[in-house]
Amino acid sequence: MPETNINSSKNEIRMIADALYEKSKSTFKHRLPQVMRQAMQFSPFYRDFIYKIISNGSLKIVNTSGQGCIESHKSVEKCDSLSKRRENKIYTNIRDTDTLPHELGHAVDFWFGYYNSLTSRVILSNGKTLKETFDDEFELNHQKIYEMVMEEYKNIINSNINKDAYDLLIKYMPLYNELKAMRNPVKRRDIQQQLYKCGFVDTYYLFYEKKCSTILNVKYSPILDALSSKHDFGGLLLDHHKYGYYQSDDEKAV
Repeated sequence: MPETNINSSKNEIRMIADALYEKSKSTFKHRLPQVMRQAMQFSPFYRDFIYKIISNGSLKIVNTSGQGCIESHKSVEKCDSLSKRRENKIYTNIRDTDTLPHELGHAVDFWFGYYNSLTSRVILSNGKTLKETFDDEFELNHQKIYEMVMEEYKNIINSNINKDAYDLLIKYMPLYNELKAMRNPVKRRDIQQQLYKCGFVDTYYLFYEKKCSTILNVKYSPILDALSSKHDFGGLLLDHHKYGYYQSDDEKAV
């Protein structure tokens, strides 16, 4: 790579890191190496765009030790013109470099407020919004995509544990999820005994220890997120939201 391109890339990374640090000096001051690593995570193709988003005065960003999320302006209903930027606040875990890019996507979508998301307002070249395009294509293809992804997951799990591991996990996962929600100690003990006896506990331990979900989460995270609006991923350690998350708003899947 020519030296000028290398210098330009370094400058873009530094600009993003500095802009991010300026957003919340108090929460980022002890995380400077992670801030720099986060800035390097963005593709060179998008760094100029990312810098403009982060440095915008209407967007606040703070570091958190928990999961990332965005607080979006919700006080204004849908309006005809997209003329006034609204305040958004991102909580990001700087240790996880995938969190901020995800939340920045929401921030751009909610640039003019939660009720004026660009996802449902901007007309694309096909004459439809992104939401309309997504709804049509996802409804037709989600089952096929789900089966493809889960077949790949099955191969990963079986190759890391044994040839029957995936089927065992899938068969007893509803019982395991029931256990997690159970408060009655007698019923909990009964379920635990069933899970030990069938081999689920030992298999799940290996499933967790061998990080079988990592490959799929890195490769398909946004797809898994959308699929969880139609399919239950509880207990499978895949990136997802609970079903109720999508029931509260029909735009959340897209």
